[in-house]
Amino acid sequence: MLNYFNYFTEIEERFQKRRGALLLLSTLDWALIETWREAGIPLEAALRGIDAAFDKYEARQKKARMRKINGLAWCAQAVMEAAEELREAAAGTAAPSPESAARESGFEHQRVAAHLEAAAAALDAATV
Repeated sequence: MLNYFNYFTEIEERFQKRRGALLLLSTLDWALIETWREAGIPLEAALRGIDAAFDKYEARQKKARMRKINGLAWCAQAVMEAAEELREAAAGTAAPSPESAARESGFEHQRVAAHLEAAAAALDAATV
């Protein structure tokens, strides 16, 4: 899985792109994304679910005039269906090792410390 921030931003960008207009996500939408992440819903499943929900909405919209989707919760059921489809498709494949998941988090102590030290050095070297 991508690091914590990529999970949120990828979902936010896909939702905004599919909606076709800039709409800031509400705190409930962010909480829903957090729930998906904590439940282990893969990013790919979340993105597929959002696409499926909007595809279904757009097909229905051609038949009748309807309001725009105003929240991520409208996509929740499609995201859960996509996650289940991915789980079924992955049945029998090897699960990622805990070591590889830890390497990909982006928040390891050494990595954060190295970044902070590099930023501090760059700040010290900067001229106003």
